[in-house]
Amino acid sequence: MLRKFAILMAGLALVASTTAQAQSKGQFQVGVGAGMPFYADTLGLDDPIGFGGRLGYMFSDKIGIEGDIFYYSAQPTNSLYGGPDMTEMPLHGRVTYYANVNPNFGFIFGLGAVYNSWGGDSLKSYYATTEDADAGPGALFGIRLGGGTVGLRLDLTGDYIINPFNQTSTDNDSRFDLGADAMLTFSFGGNKTPKDTDKDGVPDKTPDLCPDTPLGTAVDASGCPWGDTDKDGVTNNVDKCPNTPMGASVDASGCPGDADKDAVYNGIDQCPNTPMGATVDAKGCPADQDGDGVLNGVDKCPDTPAGAKVDANGCPMDSDGDGVADYADKCPNTPAGMKVNATGCPVLFEPGKSALVLEGVTFATNSAVLDPSSTEVLDRLANAAQYNPSGSKLEIAGYTDNTGSRAHNMKLSQARAESVMNYLISKGVPASALVAKGYGPDNPIDTNATAAGRANNRRVMVKQIQ
Repeated sequence: MLRKFAILMAGLALVASTTAQAQSKGQFQVGVGAGMPFYADTLGLDDPIGFGGRLGYMFSDKIGIEGDIFYYSAQPTNSLYGGPDMTEMPLHGRVTYYANVNPNFGFIFGLGAVYNSWGGDSLKSYYATTEDADAGPGALFGIRLGGGTVGLRLDLTGDYIINPFNQTSTDNDSRFDLGADAMLTFSFGGNKTPKDTDKDGVPDKTPDLCPDTPLGTAVDASGCPWGDTDKDGVTNNVDKCPNTPMGASVDASGCPGDADKDAVYNGIDQCPNTPMGATVDAKGCPADQDGDGVLNGVDKCPDTPAGAKVDANGCPMDSDGDGVADYADKCPNTPAGMKVNATGCPVLFEPGKSALVLEGVTFATNSAVLDPSSTEVLDRLANAAQYNPSGSKLEIAGYTDNTGSRAHNMKLSQARAESVMNYLISKGVPASALVAKGYGPDNPIDTNATAAGRANNRRVMVKQIQ
């Protein structure tokens, strides 16, 4: 049924004229067409197509009154009904408001009331009467196509029935009735369409200062074509960016694009693929101040020395992570964690010192055999010792506490010093750069009166000698 109604409305639309002006004061309107109610399920009726008419009068160009009447013959769908079809004749009266978009199109809003007259043997079989009525307030929303002698109305109606016909007590509730209709509207009288020679929408008597404007040209309130202040090919009336720089390419709204987001518009930008964040000149081209291949604005180290290798941020590389950039690092493969000097080379001693206690180097009790835990410290020492300045030697000095005989302690300290030296040689330290010497209990750094003090005195040291 809805498909049939849609086809009917499309047919009426083809008949309607869309070439004349909208409503005017004093105008009468007569409409004929078809409609369709959308019954509530409680009524037990199908949704038929019916026919009707409308009569209206305009008090102004926007406000009017109208009344319409339709006739519907509905087939019962509820088994409670018996007999043939029921009939409905709704009569509407309403005040209307026309919101005109242009002379040939607009919206319609209406408020009023409805009176429905019901009849038929089916009504009698269920309600013990062949005639009844109901009523209530209603509203309308419509679309107007065409505004001259012949036009088209497409309407949706909604009515709130507060006085239903005399149903049984269980069905005697208020309800909403919805409907739709399409009508050809014939208009008579009212103000006449003012003469518009060039059909630009500005009547000749306005006056139209450009009465010979070519058909289809957009014009201003004076009837003259819109200009193009910024010469971008988009007239002022639709140009949302009226001050576009000369030469920039624009969209249909007259606004320029910036593909690489560098604030230099497409069409002017001579480097249209500039990386995001790079600073550019007036032509949209980026610079590279230090010549490292990373553009200004992206380069976090803009003064990198020439020839230095840099990362994606333009900062010098530090391959061994020692804090000295590769371009200045004379020892580029320093093991992680080692202290280095300004040239990136490992240092054994703190500034101003020439001796270092090897913390963590231990031995088996009363033995020169290195504990496995000592290797980590000695490996770092071996790496650093390989960078020791030419011409100097490192002394591996062994010490004990004063427990036991001096002769035994001197022998044990010497053996331990030699054990450390031999390990360093096995890790690549030249033997010519090392010397081992045991000092036994001499030169204690703590008291031998306590266990903790004696432990501190049992140590291996590295000393720089000539």
